[in-house]
Amino acid sequence: MPRHEALRSLFDDARVRPDLLRRRSPVRWGAVPPDVIPLTAAEPDFPGPRAVRDAVVAAVADGYFPYATPNGPEELLEAFSEVAEARHGIGNHPDRVVLAPGTAAALWGVVRLLCGKGDECILLDPVDLLFGQAVDAVGARRVYCPVDKRTGRLDTDQLASLVTARTALICLCNPHNPLGTVFTEPTLRAVEDIAAAHRVPILSDEVWGDIVYPPRTHISMASLDTGNSRRVYTVTGLSKTFALPGLRMGFVVAPTPADADALRLAFQHLGAAYSMTPCTQAGALAALRHGWPWRDAFLEHLQAMRDYCADRLNAIPGFSCGRPDGTYVLFPDVSALGLSSRAMGEFLLAKARVAVVPGTAEWFGPAAEGNIRISYATSRAVLEEALNRMASAVGELVPGGPAALQATGTP
Repeated sequence: MPRHEALRSLFDDARVRPDLLRRRSPVRWGAVPPDVIPLTAAEPDFPGPRAVRDAVVAAVADGYFPYATPNGPEELLEAFSEVAEARHGIGNHPDRVVLAPGTAAALWGVVRLLCGKGDECILLDPVDLLFGQAVDAVGARRVYCPVDKRTGRLDTDQLASLVTARTALICLCNPHNPLGTVFTEPTLRAVEDIAAAHRVPILSDEVWGDIVYPPRTHISMASLDTGNSRRVYTVTGLSKTFALPGLRMGFVVAPTPADADALRLAFQHLGAAYSMTPCTQAGALAALRHGWPWRDAFLEHLQAMRDYCADRLNAIPGFSCGRPDGTYVLFPDVSALGLSSRAMGEFLLAKARVAVVPGTAEWFGPAAEGNIRISYATSRAVLEEALNRMASAVGELVPGGPAALQATGTP
């Protein structure tokens, strides 16, 4: 079998094993009853690259489990810097790279370094809950800047109007979770210009930067040659790219070596829990060096699943679903069905036995109401069964019931 075909076969239906996942995935399959299909956490249902598994096994094969240095091995910093330069144009700067146990920890560390009680932090709305949690934890105040849920457009004029003397940080999520927007260069430059005018740093969460569908490309904010480039903290990781969330591999590219040192000190103050383990470091190095063919095949599978799911969801009366340029989550609008996001999630769980993430303020901010989030990083067979169940159940909410579904051609 040609190598490309062998890689594509890694995402066949048989590769998703619900029986195993219910034991190994406590926040997704293991969190629901056996008859429920979870389309919840943005956690792939496929094993990650074999090279990563082999590296982790080799790291513990001798039975030694030593402490790890918080700064990490030089070869890992160099490997990440080389990838950041080659793929995203950030520049090869190992002395500006700070390791963290996962992207969430990296995000929290940057917020803690730059913000404090009484400060204001500008967040997108909707956006993943981690931003708000980090801001709340340091005693700062959330200031929401809306993103158009239908188009994914960020109104930079409105962003500029929200900056005050108390603004300590502008947080960007690009590609955007949950909308799947990949922000354009003009938008990114406008955000940097606003931040530069007020001397406000930017936290750019780019953990989804390698899950972007052609012809769109990801542009890293730190790669732009602007006046504020020296104030951008790029937060990223390997969990989404290589299906490795449990290894907790996060990175921050700080604006300068001095800023990196300050961030490392902030992590030290947060405790030893902010160090990556030796086997995690070994897995990260293997992913960066050898995981890209796997990622390419994964992206090809994801694009096919994106198109399939978007078409199926749009065929369900009351659903309206965009086609994201990045990520592997969909955020369909279900408001036409007359239920709140929370009620829709409860309805789908009870009637379809499918679990989704409701678009509530606690998960994604106030603007998320009216939507639900669906992860499609699984097999075609799982998605087909889940969408069949959803379409059948939603027929009960639509005038005409199942007949209305048949009129749309929905199975």
